[in-house]
Amino acid sequence: MAEMPYLLYADGAASLRRLTTSFERFMEPLLAALETSIDSRVMTAPLTELREYLDVCRRPFRRLEYSFAMDALSRHLQPGDRYLDAGCGATPFAHAMAGWHVEAVACDADGRLIEALRASGPERIYGTFVNYATEDLRETSFPDASFDAISCISVLEHLPAPEDQRVIRELMRILRPHGILVITLDFTPSPTSPMVGRWRYYAHRVASLARNRQFFEIARGAARKIRARQVVQRGLARQPRSANQCFEVEHLERDILPLLEGEPVDSGLPFTRDLRSATSAHAMRLWSLQPAVPGRVHERAVLPAGYILRRAAWAAETTWFAQAEATDPAIGIRSLP
Repeated sequence: MAEMPYLLYADGAASLRRLTTSFERFMEPLLAALETSIDSRVMTAPLTELREYLDVCRRPFRRLEYSFAMDALSRHLQPGDRYLDAGCGATPFAHAMAGWHVEAVACDADGRLIEALRASGPERIYGTFVNYATEDLRETSFPDASFDAISCISVLEHLPAPEDQRVIRELMRILRPHGILVITLDFTPSPTSPMVGRWRYYAHRVASLARNRQFFEIARGAARKIRARQVVQRGLARQPRSANQCFEVEHLERDILPLLEGEPVDSGLPFTRDLRSATSAHAMRLWSLQPAVPGRVHERAVLPAGYILRRAAWAAETTWFAQAEATDPAIGIRSLP
């Protein structure tokens, strides 16, 4: 099984600055250019999401993720290489890579977003060209071994099991042999008393929704939890996880890491792989570095985690997930060679 992901954590403002120099060097100038273009209204097709992305991209959480990814990619990408930002959203991350003279592609499942990004004239804003594409990461249109490097930043947590596994398999399919895959995801520390911690969160969440008369959301959340357990009962995942549920150690160990077949690559940044040492206090500490973040954003004690892999020969036919897929046509995503 692959090694654990890195826990991306800074314990104070000085530590955050030291760990995010790549962000300040490569991403912040692009965000500043985007902010200027929005304020001056030079964009031909402004997106309502862009101001939100400006805020999100600058949060300590995302600064750590982007710096982690850029540090890994800068040590492996060469001019002329082909790079994919998988699940790009409206961020300019792919343009940072394009600035390194690589062929940059950015894709997202939201076709409306992709078309608006194309129409907004990003080349004029950032000074670099990125090829935007609408793609479902569970089954893309890219040929086998299409990219020398792929990053997938804060995407997997938005997908329930086994959709997250499908994305991993697809990214491995389109990554070239010896290519680099960089993944970041939302991780939540396991509470000291797991069931007590989970039930406390669920009770708080239900009470909050009930106060706002959002009964449909309560029912939808319950249905997601039921479906997650049914997926496990069908043998398509080993740990129940619904959409927008942060990963825990058990999810990673049992469902994600077995699919990452290749050579783990060391991070050039001083992060630990000891995810079990993380606590909710660490998460609160990280979020406190940006007091402007709305209070409830971090109520689930979320921290970023990241993984770097050098692709080897794919042997998916030997994994438990491939065996489950072969016996259940309901998850019939394209088979890998």
